[in-house]
Amino acid sequence: MKKQALLLLAMVYAATATAGKVYQWRDADGRVYYSDQPPPQVVAKERQIRPNTIGNASQAQSKASKVAAEDEIVLWVSANCEPACSQALAILDQRNVRYEVKNADPSNEKSMLGFFNAAGTMQARPPILIIGKNVLKEWNSPVWQAELSKAGYPLPKAKQ
Repeated sequence: MKKQALLLLAMVYAATATAGKVYQWRDADGRVYYSDQPPPQVVAKERQIRPNTIGNASQAQSKASKVAAEDEIVLWVSANCEPACSQALAILDQRNVRYEVKNADPSNEKSMLGFFNAAGTMQARPPILIIGKNVLKEWNSPVWQAELSKAGYPLPKAKQ
């Protein structure tokens, strides 16, 4: 039994020790890329990847018990929606929201059709946030924060 516990401890330590930096960047067409190495001559953001810890799934679910299972979170972005898109990503990351990022690429008809179907209008411009059936079509940080709170995602704890 001691050998199994030591082996498990060694595996957990090895997994955390090998976690490295992850970089995110967009190409000229607005596609998002991730890598453990920043690309040469491209501005890349260092992203924080949260570890997947075995055994805490039920604990995380109880903390977010107000969050409905059907509330899928989708953030639609595009290559020319900065700085709003970065601010929207930061809000979701600060609140530990599990979300999917979709790119509204004007050169890709399928992408744009998906974006307009999600937004429900041809007038919307990224970023837009979808929380379940609620579609926030206009970037407004306080409104987005309020909607995330209403959906059950707590505000980040203030650093002391």
